Amino acid sequence: LLEGVEGLELNGSDAAIRKSSIRRIAVEGYDISSRKDVVEEGLRKHLASRGIKLIHAFAHELDFNRTILCRCGLIYVNEEDEEKALTCDGSDMGGSILRVTAYPFDSNRLDHFFATPEAQDKYRQRVLNVTGFDTCLAEDKVEEMARSVFPGSYCSVLGEVVFVHLRGKDAIEKALKLSGRSAGGFNLVVNAVLPLRNDGGGGVSLARTLAMAEKDEAARLAEAARLAKGKRTKAARLAKAETAKAARLAMAEKDKAILSEGNQKSIMTTD
Repeated sequence: LLEGVEGLELNGSDAAIRKSSIRRIAVEGYDISSRKDVVEEGLRKHLASRGIKLIHAFAHELDFNRTILCRCGLIYVNEEDEEKALTCDGSDMGGSILRVTAYPFDSNRLDHFFATPEAQDKYRQRVLNVTGFDTCLAEDKVEEMARSVFPGSYCSVLGEVVFVHLRGKDAIEKALKLSGRSAGGFNLVVNAVLPLRNDGGGGVSLARTLAMAEKDEAARLAEAARLAKGKRTKAARLAKAETAKAARLAMAEKDKAILSEGNQKSIMTTD
């Protein structure tokens, strides 16, 4: 881990939470029979229409068929937008009257709403747009730094932005708590959690589909590791062969030099 950065697995302290530049807010009143992605997109548009930048919206699903949502969702905004977001309490979102209340990271009064199995959110991947890393460094070094701050993630770099791929509500929330913190002298900012794509069911539950995709990805990585190991083994064999060849050539040159010296002495003796 980077000096001064504890990473996600140790980021539960009140001190760490107070340093976050992002605020958590609870939302109720939306149509719980709507799709998860529809509700989350609706919340983004609803707040955007009031000049509020939403960092992340989370509507929890209660079943695998995506037909019932938890009546309580979560939105995350920058500190400076919190007061304005709270004024959305009582506002009309597509015919639904929203109830919007503050829900600080150190509060657990609504945790029972999210206590149901989160099978789908366990497998569903979210992508965070993060800035603040020293992108003047080599790309692989930046990715290494990002992974040290966000353990268990896959990271990619595009210009000044690091895209952090994480799975699970808890991992995403812990990442949001890191926004505004200093990491190795750099101020990390989570600018957004990118919206989910509109998933097609096709008669298979999303959780199962994502689990299968994760399994396929694991198999792909295992195959890549096997091929990489094969390449390393082949490279080692070639290197060993080259070393042996070099040794034989060196021995041949040595024998040639000895033979030449012997011939020279023979000529001198004859003279």
